[in-house]
Amino acid sequence: MPKNSHRAPLRERVLRLGRVGWAVVGIAAAVVVVYSAVSMLSGLAVPLVVAVVLGVLLHPVVDWLERRGLPRGIGASLVLVALAVVVGVAVWVTVVGVIEQSTEIVDRLTVGLTELASLEVQFAGAAVDLSVVDLGEATQAISGGIASLFGSVFSGAAAFAMGTFIAVFFLFYILADWARVKGFVMRYTAIGATSGHDVVEEATITLRRYFGAMTLSNLIAAVLIALAAALMDVPLAFSIGLVTFVTSYVPFLGAIFSGAFAVLIALGSRGPVHALVLLGVILVMQNLLQTLILTKLSSDRLRLHPIVNLGSTVAGTVFAGLLGATLSAPLVVMLRDVVGHLRERPDDGEAPRPTPAAPAPSPEEDAP
Repeated sequence: MPKNSHRAPLRERVLRLGRVGWAVVGIAAAVVVVYSAVSMLSGLAVPLVVAVVLGVLLHPVVDWLERRGLPRGIGASLVLVALAVVVGVAVWVTVVGVIEQSTEIVDRLTVGLTELASLEVQFAGAAVDLSVVDLGEATQAISGGIASLFGSVFSGAAAFAMGTFIAVFFLFYILADWARVKGFVMRYTAIGATSGHDVVEEATITLRRYFGAMTLSNLIAAVLIALAAALMDVPLAFSIGLVTFVTSYVPFLGAIFSGAFAVLIALGSRGPVHALVLLGVILVMQNLLQTLILTKLSSDRLRLHPIVNLGSTVAGTVFAGLLGATLSAPLVVMLRDVVGHLRERPDDGEAPRPTPAAPAPSPEEDAP
């Protein structure tokens, strides 16, 4: 027996660990490169991702219209118009509601600021009279802040308009050419013994289940907030519920926007006490109840543990902002499915399941 025979297993284990280590380093480097590239191209990547998600969710409507004899291009256009109408109605309701209550809101805010300015604030033993503040310096500071605010708002509005145009452009062609887009993706997503068709179907079902759970949780929170506003005799209760429901699809910012709208309406119509009570209801509903409902529903429908669900949301927020927070849970499920497919091994003599191919053209189509 050779003397070095016992070293062979050790050498193989070391080589195997070395290959695994370099693979991990390579994967980490690839993730960093991809993340950097996506960050640099976020103005294009984010609208594209939004369009793909909306296309996955809305293409069944276009399919339904097509089965009733409507061309896909017209069906996709109708879906886009309906989506724009929903968003436009929510914005219109918000603007009209604030305008209707603007006089009362301004009067109550003015009274509150006047009372505040007449008080003396005691801090660290020193009395500060707010009524003798140098208005000249305050005006200059406010003017500079307003100028910079207008600049940032203009640039942000321009970026938002451009991103919206790109998203609408992508979304139209995804809806109109869904079969072709799906077929193209299926050809390159076969994993292990799983065909590309099954991989795409699993991802589609995951997105639909997650956004179905989000829609249900948003609806419950919106109805409860609207009922609370109606019980306190706050006007525009239906508008408050509609704005809350629509904006709940945007994490964090949507809750701030809808909450500010509801509180301003309550302040202008019923006073600060009712406004504070409604604010408390909104905080409980959107930050506690809605989060628990969404976590429970999405965890059950996606077979994802609630801790993993919440952890992925936090990680998605850190790395990809609002979009990452929205899509983190379904992405984790898709990644889990991919890992499961990679672990699958076809039986001996069994070939991987092929991806369904497009039907071959007839001889008449090939003829010149």
